[in-house]
Amino acid sequence: MIQIALLLFGAGFVRSKAYLLTLAGLLWSLLGVAIFIDGLDGVRYFPVTLFGMLLLVESIITLGVASSGIGAQKAVLYFKGGIFCFVALLILSGGAVSNMLLAFLFGFSYFVAGMLQIASSWVVQFPHWKLSLAGGFAHLAFALFLFLPYPTHYYGTISEFIGVTLLVGGLSTLRVSLRARRLREGTSVFELFAPGDLLAGAAAQDGKQLATAGGPEPQDEAAAETQALTVHVWTPEGSSKNAPVPRPIINRYIAAVDTRGVISTGHAALDAPPSTYISLYPAVDIDRSPSEFFRLLKATQDNDVPGEFQPDYATESAAWCPSTRQIQFHGYNRAGLARFWQAYRGKEIYNLTYRNCSSTVAYALEAALDGILAERGRHWARVLRTLFMPELWIAAQVRKRAQNMAWTPGLVSDYARALRAIVHPSPLPWLRRLRQAASQGVPGAD
Repeated sequence: MIQIALLLFGAGFVRSKAYLLTLAGLLWSLLGVAIFIDGLDGVRYFPVTLFGMLLLVESIITLGVASSGIGAQKAVLYFKGGIFCFVALLILSGGAVSNMLLAFLFGFSYFVAGMLQIASSWVVQFPHWKLSLAGGFAHLAFALFLFLPYPTHYYGTISEFIGVTLLVGGLSTLRVSLRARRLREGTSVFELFAPGDLLAGAAAQDGKQLATAGGPEPQDEAAAETQALTVHVWTPEGSSKNAPVPRPIINRYIAAVDTRGVISTGHAALDAPPSTYISLYPAVDIDRSPSEFFRLLKATQDNDVPGEFQPDYATESAAWCPSTRQIQFHGYNRAGLARFWQAYRGKEIYNLTYRNCSSTVAYALEAALDGILAERGRHWARVLRTLFMPELWIAAQVRKRAQNMAWTPGLVSDYARALRAIVHPSPLPWLRRLRQAASQGVPGAD
């Protein structure tokens, strides 16, 4: 969440607040260690009841505003609100049974997350996959710790879980602050947090040229002022020629198989009129037979194939079909997008899991939104409102899953919608939306 928020507020804000990030990360980590130790000695000082009450209020708010979500956001908010409400009720009920249920619930969540991280790291082998693999085993180790009754017979489960969560978040914030200190004039936050070799295609251009590269020509920039950036998504189901076999989750996020056995994986593209259209395709057919499936999933150079960029949306849609979803952004960082596109298009390489159409669009969108909220002021009230937006949590979860596995059109769609809700928030504040949902009865009953 911190990375996405910093990206949206831009390099100027990050440079000026780098020391506060370091301080916050340090205090966060120390607090996490203290709370974790507090849960080990059997004498708990952490205000668990107060925490449970706050969590219950947060869950009610999330459930109340979930009905205003779009698409998968609504389901995610309902799921988050329901889980938080269940956990809060267990905390407030107290007792040995509740503590044991919480231990198994938290342990199971860490176990599942660890297994997914290990599996995706081992299969995909994206850059720094060994570090991610170690993180997955750390998840499993903490899950085992929570499952065991030692040393307090589950009495310290809440403190242990909160302590480790705060510690991990604090260390992540410290890592971000160290990166933020390396920001210099002409460097964007996107370039700081993007994968190391993302812009490696600009071999003929040095860093100074990239940092000072201009945006579109003046006449193009004037025309772009009145035109929105559009993320086009061809969903696997929507781009299937025949009726797809109903498999909701798989069809949305992986691939759809129609009644004739034809596989459709969907597609994603980004259109920033009048001169930028980003749509990456493999220039040669990829063997997608079952025998080659696991080999193709590896994000290694031996799976790189020549790629080609489509000229414009009109040409692409005419040759295939119109996009099934369009997410628009009114106002974006045209210079940041131009710098990204100037560097990225210099390397016409396609990789099924690491450098595909969806990852290309996701990174291009981040470059386009770099510093977009800086124009609306850098007051702490604005920053805090952004940090507490449910959509920021959704965007962070989607990005984390995509980074650990692979970007797909479904994930790009969810990510773009969440970012759009942050950049173009609802005119109604969450409290008014909550009252409106309450006045209409059960949230989402429509």
